[in-house]
Amino acid sequence: MSHMDQAFEIMPNGFFMGRRGAGWTEERRFCQKKLCFVATDQKLLADVLARLAERPDCYYVKYSIQERDGMYLGRCFLLDEEQVGWLWASYKTHPRLMCCVQDDEFTCSFREST
Repeated sequence: MSHMDQAFEIMPNGFFMGRRGAGWTEERRFCQKKLCFVATDQKLLADVLARLAERPDCYYVKYSIQERDGMYLGRCFLLDEEQVGWLWASYKTHPRLMCCVQDDEFTCSFREST
């Protein structure tokens, strides 16, 4: 485990490791568009998310503990949706990560209510 991984804590649900970003405050809310990552290398994913957590506009990051068909999931919650777009553009060509934008405003109406 790298030194950056140690800053993550297991989330209460037991499925993810999470870390507050530099932009975390109790009063702030993150934007409804978030970066979603998929990687086969959990350490790489954790290291990328740890670096993102150091950004002043990063609210929260998390990654999955268990793989699904060899893939680990990660999320980055930022304060500004324009920065989500810029970061997506910079990660979309990464050779070992897949990155997309989850847009809660758009997908909310398609989710099943429980």
